[in-house]
Amino acid sequence: MTLERKISLLFAVSAFINWSLSIRGIIDPAGMSATFDGPPPEYAFVIRFWTGFVFMFGCMFWETSRDVVGKSALVKYNWIEKSVMATTVTIGYFAGQVSDRLMLLITLTNWAWIPVILYYDVRLRRHLRTSSAGTGVSA
Repeated sequence: MTLERKISLLFAVSAFINWSLSIRGIIDPAGMSATFDGPPPEYAFVIRFWTGFVFMFGCMFWETSRDVVGKSALVKYNWIEKSVMATTVTIGYFAGQVSDRLMLLITLTNWAWIPVILYYDVRLRRHLRTSSAGTGVSA
């Protein structure tokens, strides 16, 4: 399997994960909060806003999966988004503001993926740099 195909599959899976996890938060913020042992939200719009961004990043991941080379500049935003999300939730967890369930979800959907996505980002950049070196095209 080519590097581009591996990255394409990685991003397609990431898109589906983002979409599937965000829909409920957009439609039913209180139910989403309860799923992760959280209290009923005082400001439901904050959960909708947050999960709306998760959904939007899923769209970006999908677009990247459809044209890895053409959208290579977007690849870094996958691991950056996951790093911001994971760090924020982890800080909240250690401050006693995040449930064990939500921390487990973030560990499985963010912390576990960050090194893999970062690895493929570096490999893709190296691949594009070496493949364009002989053509005079800068990547």
